[in-house]
Amino acid sequence: MTRRIDRETCRDGGFVEQNAVKRYAVLSMDVEDWYHLDYFSGLKTDRSSSMLDGLDVYLSLLERHSIRTTFFVLGELAERLGGTLRAMAAAGHEIASHGVAHKRPLKMTVGEFADDLRQSKATLEHVVQRSVEGFRAPCFSLDRTRLEEVWRAGYTYDSSRIDFTGHPLYGSLDVKDFDVVSPGHSMRHGFHEFEVSTLPVLGKRLPVSGGGYLRIAPWAIMRPLIQAYVRGSPLYVLYIHPFELSPCPLPAAAAKLSYPQRLRFGLGRAGVAKKLDRLVRLLKDDGFSFVTFRDLCEQSVVKA
Repeated sequence: MTRRIDRETCRDGGFVEQNAVKRYAVLSMDVEDWYHLDYFSGLKTDRSSSMLDGLDVYLSLLERHSIRTTFFVLGELAERLGGTLRAMAAAGHEIASHGVAHKRPLKMTVGEFADDLRQSKATLEHVVQRSVEGFRAPCFSLDRTRLEEVWRAGYTYDSSRIDFTGHPLYGSLDVKDFDVVSPGHSMRHGFHEFEVSTLPVLGKRLPVSGGGYLRIAPWAIMRPLIQAYVRGSPLYVLYIHPFELSPCPLPAAAAKLSYPQRLRFGLGRAGVAKKLDRLVRLLKDDGFSFVTFRDLCEQSVVKA
């Protein structure tokens, strides 16, 4: 573990750490069901089966490790999950918005997206009876014009930026005029942007932040990449989905996908929970504290 610290000698010859760099991890989840994935866009599917039980698997892991975090929830699932969401909020987790129905913002007009932002926020606030401060775009599909709409809709932060050009659905989010709070966290006029974690490798950036990358890649590959990232960063951001942790078999609709899509959708699910447990232990050993995005926003205000 590498930390920037100041030390002074104690009377007994030992040392105390002063001004240690605080390190934070946000283990966020995008709460959506399997049929919200872009793979199934335009396909007629039977939605009677669900893989949202993966949310319960994740909550059990968080409870076991005494971790609070942020959940980006689709508005159309809010009523269905109402009791669970209220219990999550009461336990200290943060409920944030993932849009209404997982439509990519870059496929909407700016006006449609503005309506989607306000509708999802109002729906979630009605269900959980708490303010909804954060937003994450489905598929990280956001540009600067639409980011301004997130601010106008009354959110205080966004977490839709990922510095990775290897995925065709991701947007490109320019925040060069934001002030850097810390690597991965920037702010402008009180509005925060949190970047999903990526690592520079051989001139390119690779995601080390969960999702399909953590699920599909063997832990023997992901572990050294994550270790390399956290050695030089005070903030680690993970994202994961319920279907990746669900013990349910793949839905029948998966047979309609191409072989590469079907492989990417289902590969590695059986080992995700074990990988996440190892990841939590790795972060704990490296001195990370587990927080919500709202926590980080409030701490920034205090520091300012």
